[in-house]
Amino acid sequence: MRYSRIVSMAPSNTETVFALGMGESLVGVTEYCNYPPEAKLIEKIGGFSTPDIERILSISPDLVLAMDFHEGMGITQELSDKGIHCCLLSSESIFKAPQNIVKIGKVLGCLEKALNMAQQVDQGIKNVLSIAARATHRVRVCYLCDIACAAWRSCHMSKLMEMLGGINVARDIAEGADEDTVIREIISQDPEVVLYSQGYEKSEELLSAVMKEPEFIKTSAYRGGKIYGLKAELICRPGPRAAEGLETLARLIHPELFEG
Repeated sequence: MRYSRIVSMAPSNTETVFALGMGESLVGVTEYCNYPPEAKLIEKIGGFSTPDIERILSISPDLVLAMDFHEGMGITQELSDKGIHCCLLSSESIFKAPQNIVKIGKVLGCLEKALNMAQQVDQGIKNVLSIAARATHRVRVCYLCDIACAAWRSCHMSKLMEMLGGINVARDIAEGADEDTVIREIISQDPEVVLYSQGYEKSEELLSAVMKEPEFIKTSAYRGGKIYGLKAELICRPGPRAAEGLETLARLIHPELFEG
């Protein structure tokens, strides 16, 4: 079946559809679908985890590209009951990007193009991991997520930083700790690199609160000028830009490995 009215319930799915040359078939995307720029012009169907079912039904899609957690929310079942075909993709990590690309390509009837794209993304990810494995030392990294929230040990960003030769300085901070505790613990660990989500207000607010602390100027990150904004979408979307996002993060942690 050739699908002509597609709703994407995740930014990564939207990016993949466009990358496969099928963007004109999208009739609905989430409020967070901002890439490529053309995605911003498509009708919005709600948030990533808060899609509006009635709005989706109102635009009469013949295919919905959902994520695995939407199934647990009962959303895909509700859509299926209305006769709408749903394709589930993995939200586990950016390492699922090749798998997701192939699955979308198959359902859209452009499998060969999807296989080529998936291979390129997969090889790109492997190249970055191979380069990062050459690191001779581990860098103390702090990623500021939200108000009173750094990258905990259990989160995906923490795992990525560790894979790329970093040490997550927030790994032992208790989840749910208050802001003062989070800030104090971060500073005590003397991070060499501080990252924050560029353009995300709450992440920037936490950065501002950390930088106001008198002791912060003594940290290696401050003294070395290694405080960087990072487009979080690059390292959390399992889509065509996954390898690019992984390399961006790796370069911030170990820039010396990517020189020349």
